[in-house]
Amino acid sequence: MVDPARYAAEAEKLVAYATAAGDTEALVASLRAVAYVRHVTLDNEGARRLLDRAVRLADRSVLSRRLADVLVTRSVALQELGRYDAAARDLRRAGDLADPAGRPEIRFQLAVLDHNRGRLEDAAGAYTQVLDDPASPPVVWVKAANNLANIHTLRGRPDDALGYLDRAAGLARELGARYTAIVANSHAWSSYHAGRLAESVRRFEEAGRLHAEAGLPLGEHHVEYADVLRDLRLLNEATVAARSARVEFEKHGARLMAAEARLRCARLALELGDSATAVADAQAAVRDFRRQRRPAWAARAAVVEAEARAAVDGTSAAVLHRLRRAASTLERQGLREEAAYARLAAGRAALALHRHDTARSELVAVGELAKGQSLLVRLRGHLARALLAEAENPDHVLRACVRGLRDLSRHRAALPSLELRVLASGHGAELGEVGLRTLLPGGSPGRIFEWLERTRAAALLRVHPPATGVDEDVVALRHVEQELRDARLDRGEEPAALLSRQSALEARIRRRSWSGEQGDGGEATAPASLPELRRSLDGQWLVEYAVMGERVLAVVVAPRRTRVIELGTVAAVQGELAAAEFGLRRLLSGTRFGAAARTATQDAVDELARLLVEPLGVPADVPLVVVPSTQLLGVPWSALHSAPVSVVPSAGLWAHARRGRASGTKPPVVVIAGPDLDGAGAEVKAVAGEYDGARVLLPPQSTAEATLALVKNAGLAHFACHGRFRSDSPLFSALQLADGPVTLYEMLAHGIAPHRVVLASCHSGAQQPYMGNEVLGFASALMSHGSTGVAAADVPIPDGASAGAMTVLHQQLARGETMPSAVWHARSALAEGGAEEYVAWYGLTAYGPG
Repeated sequence: MVDPARYAAEAEKLVAYATAAGDTEALVASLRAVAYVRHVTLDNEGARRLLDRAVRLADRSVLSRRLADVLVTRSVALQELGRYDAAARDLRRAGDLADPAGRPEIRFQLAVLDHNRGRLEDAAGAYTQVLDDPASPPVVWVKAANNLANIHTLRGRPDDALGYLDRAAGLARELGARYTAIVANSHAWSSYHAGRLAESVRRFEEAGRLHAEAGLPLGEHHVEYADVLRDLRLLNEATVAARSARVEFEKHGARLMAAEARLRCARLALELGDSATAVADAQAAVRDFRRQRRPAWAARAAVVEAEARAAVDGTSAAVLHRLRRAASTLERQGLREEAAYARLAAGRAALALHRHDTARSELVAVGELAKGQSLLVRLRGHLARALLAEAENPDHVLRACVRGLRDLSRHRAALPSLELRVLASGHGAELGEVGLRTLLPGGSPGRIFEWLERTRAAALLRVHPPATGVDEDVVALRHVEQELRDARLDRGEEPAALLSRQSALEARIRRRSWSGEQGDGGEATAPASLPELRRSLDGQWLVEYAVMGERVLAVVVAPRRTRVIELGTVAAVQGELAAAEFGLRRLLSGTRFGAAARTATQDAVDELARLLVEPLGVPADVPLVVVPSTQLLGVPWSALHSAPVSVVPSAGLWAHARRGRASGTKPPVVVIAGPDLDGAGAEVKAVAGEYDGARVLLPPQSTAEATLALVKNAGLAHFACHGRFRSDSPLFSALQLADGPVTLYEMLAHGIAPHRVVLASCHSGAQQPYMGNEVLGFASALMSHGSTGVAAADVPIPDGASAGAMTVLHQQLARGETMPSAVWHARSALAEGGAEEYVAWYGLTAYGPG
């Protein structure tokens, strides 16, 4: 029972040997051993059949002690099959038969029965009795401590749980790999509920390895890990884990855990916007939990089902009633975190139905339930207070929102990777929207601007730890991607084995970044104040865009005045943007409709300027700094204004970059050409000719290792190479070098963020939007790590189309111009060119002030 995997084959042999020998007691013992192996591997139905036979044999031969042991083991399988009454009968009968040595195990299994039925207080008392009993064997003590820790965690006391798990871990190591893995998984889960997310990820990764080494199924590990991934807003990864667990449990008939996995799938489907799937999964989970007589779990599932139904059909009185009833059940069970979630949903529903007394009751309860809980639960309390204040006393809304966003800032600062910090901002998206909604009717333009800055690109303002370098997986990934590229070029295909290896390497690299050391706890820069920002702008204008509902708003910061201007609809902007992109595709296809396509594209550009820039009243010769909202990514901002334009994720990041401008010394200039790019060699030689002492790398010398070593201390780096943007994982966006692609992840790991960067490659300026007005791509990540000016394009630029413009750009930089000014001159050189030059003119953009 301590190491089933090790003795499984021996137990199977013993069944045959005992049968042949006619030794009933040996047969009963070996059948129980084989059945326990089946239970551990989730074949509880197979285990039950073997144990039924063992019970008959022991009963017939009056083997009382053996019968007691078999009944206890059968009760475990029956519980997993959801047959609680039958399990209870077996345990009561075993209690009458067992000798004193077997009674701690029976008391433990009776506690498990209460635990699974949701009788947490009774179960906790019984586990405590087992732990206090000096006769409890080590294996029973470890299991009881592990389960009691689970109850403490569910009831909002994860630190108490961790104390039990620390003691259990020492005993588990003496018992072997199986219990070590089980306790490690519980430690990871309790760490997550204690708010130690990065530590929890590290522990889950270790627990997964221990499960594999012990030959244990990974279902329970996956289903609990899905909770952590969900709170880290890694929703796709959480969904994969939850679905994997569900498939495994359903395949083996593990009905209890299958229902729990299904509930996780429902909640994740709801958060990903798939409400129909969420309804179906939550309904099925409710039915399963009710059949299993598990009221707390049924209440959890009812909350998700009600929320999903509201998303599909609208909020109704029936939805509100179900949410309130489920919340009451969860609160009675002492599940504070789940009750807070349910009451927040009920409060929202009551507000939608204009039932203000009910909304007040529910939202006040959320605040009380959230006290003393983990940070993310406390965020729900802040949101509940903000929603209640919005309905009753708008003067108090911002106070609640600010407190919540400060808590979120501390949470974000403790996360170990840029990706996780960007994703974490999604937890504060609704707080940001409520605050802005409150400010807009009567707030001053200055206060509205400061609020936008508080809720925009906050993850990019973190102090970053020193570069840690890369490991063999990053190097291996580059080699695999090069093999994939060669296969595409040579055979027009991507071998499945290479794609699988690429996926596995990326997953390992990402997971290591999630589970690194926690951050140092602070934001690098506070949101920029208007007086400081005006000094930095030095006569330039800045416009920060926001979207409220269907309308686009702009806060315009001019040298002496700040204004809020309401513009058109998001739909109108996105329609024109789609028309411009369609025209670009036709231009790039080289069809006979090129002239018409260029005219149509320019018409769309002119209309975008009319919608987004002309109403601002910016003088035609004044440089403009643009802070777009995530709904306006892809707009060709440089094409909408006649003077230099700088695009930046937030005004705070722009001001931070402005302060970080290089000193009067001239840092090295590095110019890199990638492979398979016509004219790249001529381009880089022309660019290098504008600077004394510029270093040039051409294929085959422009390898990743040589490039990274050369660029590390550069003040200006120019890359003329193919680029690839990865919207699914922006940090794996890459530039193609002579021996394979170098990813943005690898550049940042090496600490590479030159003062100025020119990316003369396709899609290098693309940015992936995230909730909470965060973006991630080459430009934003490099600026976050210290670059002050980036030139890039987020459209596919034809080979050689921008070569002449790049020479102009560097002529201006060499003369001391800023990156926005240099890009403006470069675009002017493209304006009268052919179709390919027009595409480059459209897409080339300056990011940052540098």
